[in-house]
Amino acid sequence: MFALPERQDANGNLETIYLCKNSADYGVCNWLVTDPGASYCMSCSLNETIPNLLEAKRRRWWKSMEYAKRRLIYSLLSLQLPVIGKAEQETGLAFKFIEDQRTNPGVYEEHVNTGHYNGLITINIAEADHVSREISRQYTGELYRTLLGHFRHESGHYYYMKLVSKTPALAQFRELFGDETLDYGMALQNYYANKKALSHDPMYISHYAQSHPLEDWAEVWAHYLHMVDTLETAGQFHLQQGATYLDDIEDTLQKWSELTLMMNALNRSMGLEDAYPFTLSALTMAKLRFVHALIYPN
Repeated sequence: MFALPERQDANGNLETIYLCKNSADYGVCNWLVTDPGASYCMSCSLNETIPNLLEAKRRRWWKSMEYAKRRLIYSLLSLQLPVIGKAEQETGLAFKFIEDQRTNPGVYEEHVNTGHYNGLITINIAEADHVSREISRQYTGELYRTLLGHFRHESGHYYYMKLVSKTPALAQFRELFGDETLDYGMALQNYYANKKALSHDPMYISHYAQSHPLEDWAEVWAHYLHMVDTLETAGQFHLQQGATYLDDIEDTLQKWSELTLMMNALNRSMGLEDAYPFTLSALTMAKLRFVHALIYPN
């Protein structure tokens, strides 16, 4: 490992820091390692499967995926949510980046869906290709289909397991989102079969949120992470619409309303589509308050 100059830790002791191996070897990471026995930073250590690095395009896609993943992990750590890898805990978090035969006829998988199962988040690496993702965005009608959005959405399924499932919060979850025991596979099958005829119910944060209560939850969770990360960034640039401390949900929602109005106005001044193409219903805001209360229980 490549060691950097020593620095002081939180207790004033000198510690040696190292470049993450994925930085030194591939230039896809900018995080550091303080444990001399570790080769990878916290974010990279969560990888279970990465793309074929012999192909330049896949390396570029992987770099984009790692960038988005680090933003997710940063947000989770900032919110003091548990980030534990599967190497430490069977139900911990891990990431699998693979592709299917639609983009690479030489691989085994015919079709790879981005999804989550018991802590393992799988993302089709073609999502890192701008053209492919834009085609999917237009085809699916998803106004906010981004690579980071995928990471945030799938992390929602993971934190449902950690914060809601088999906890006292489940009763309130059902009041807001519905019965999560409804047949998931059948619900998604019905959604995609009738999607074109199904209009967007404005009570939901997105069209896809209508497919199943667990997808509604994951969409709201992702939206909450969108909010707090963007507000923090705005605060770092000293915008009055930004916020550094986000423990007050009513202040957060008010600042978010002000900031998104400004974002859309700026985009329209540039002749671009709205940066924030959403309208938050009273029910959606109640769901965002529920997410907030889980993260800030006091």
